[in-house]
Formats: sequence, C-alpha cells, structure tokens
Amino acid sequence: MMKTSLFLIPLLALAACSKPDAPISPTSEPKTVSIPWVHYVCSDGRTVSALYTDSQTAQLKLGGSTHLLKVAQSGSGARYTGDALQWWTKGDEGMLAPLKPGEDIAADPGVTCVPPARAPVEPPAPGTPGGLPDDRTPLDERPFTPESAQGASNVLQTYYALVESGRTAEAAKLRVDGREEDLKPFASLHAQTGGPGQIEGAAGSLFVEVPVVLYGRYATGGEYHASGKATLRRVNNVPGATAEQLKWRIEKIEVK
Repeated sequence: MMKTSLFLIPLLALAACSKPDAPISPTSEPKTVSIPWVHYVCSDGRTVSALYTDSQTAQLKLGGSTHLLKVAQSGSGARYTGDALQWWTKGDEGMLAPLKPGEDIAADPGVTCVPPARAPVEPPAPGTPGGLPDDRTPLDERPFTPESAQGASNVLQTYYALVESGRTAEAAKLRVDGREEDLKPFASLHAQTGGPGQIEGAAGSLFVEVPVVLYGRYATGGEYHASGKATLRRVNNVPGATAEQLKWRIEKIEVK
C-alpha cells in the first residue's frame, strides 16, 4: 500500500493582478510496505519460507527452489496449490504435501511445519563432535562458595538462562565488557555448560574455563550449533579489592 503525506495549505486572498502560487512539492517520498517472509520448520527436517503477497497467491522457498502457488478451495484455513505441491495453513502452522497429477486435494497427508521457535533441536551428545566433554566424574553435591570454580560455572549458567529468556541487558551485567547478546538472528537459543576447570592465577586475577555448547534455530529455520569455552575472571583476594571485583564475571566466550 502506498502512503503519501498530506499537507494543509492555507487559502490566501489573491489580488486581481497577483500570480498563482508555485506548487508545493512533498518533502518526503512515498513509503512502500515490505511484506516479510514467514519461516517454518517441517517434521521431516526441511525448512519452508512463505511469502503471502496477497490473498490469492503464496510463494514457497523449498530446497533452494521457489514455487508459485494459487489459493484453492478449503473448508478451513488457507490452501494453496501449484508446482505439484499443496500448502495448507491453519493458524501459525502449515502442512506441506505432494500433489499428484489429477488430484485436487493431496491424498498424501504430508508433513506438519511449525514456526522455528517451536521446532525442537537437540545438542550433540557428550563426547561427540560439538558436544560437551564426556566427563563421568560424579558431581560434588556439597555446597559451593561463590568464589569457587563451581561458583564461576554458576555465573555462566545464570548468564545463559537470562539470554534464553530474552533478558539480554541483565545478562550483559555478568560480562566484563558489558556487551549485550544480539538475538535478532535467532528464533531460539539454548546452552549447555560443562564442569569447570581448575582456577588459575595471573597478575592479581584468577581465571577459570568452562566448556559451553550452544544450540537452537535461526529465525529462518535452520539449526544453529556452536561449541567452545567461556573464560571467567575475578580479582584475587588482594587487600582493598571490592565485593564487586571479587565476583566472577565472563571475560570472553569462544565458540565456533
């Protein structure tokens, strides 16, 4: 839909010998409305992107190809057919099925497709490529202190719990650099953390490394996987150190 700005021009009393006013040009260009692609993840692992340009057509991006479908009769929802495909949407879900020659409605039940945020994704198993180390050491269930290595690991777990819930500004306070995570590329993002390493000291600071695995989905539906480690730092127990300096904070996160 094209939008134009309206300008209110006062009426001027013109003398008989006066010349007409010059036309006033708009100061802004008409704006166009961009229609976004809608992304889905299907139960067979495929991703579908749909563009509903109007009430009569739908473009589907599927497996690197784009298909143009036309609206067809349906008892409920919106059904589109074309290019030997049937795309049937109800609410925020879709059903993709092959349409055989001569069929008006696909006999094949097809696959269910849901928004990326609702499509499950699993992290790699421990000990496999991209997964956490397969550390079978029994967990120490004794209470830990905030200054301990497990206390550092707990800070990292809290960080990703905040990120996963979208509270990125609050999570940024647990980083040395205060940087806020950019979640715009993702529909979902989750994390697993492993057991912390030994505390190491250098130049008045203490460091500990914690394995981390990230997994989720991009906003376009594809799976996201990354793994690596986080390094946490705090000031050593030196005289004059403040309570804030003695807290573990995330120095850096290195994943690939």
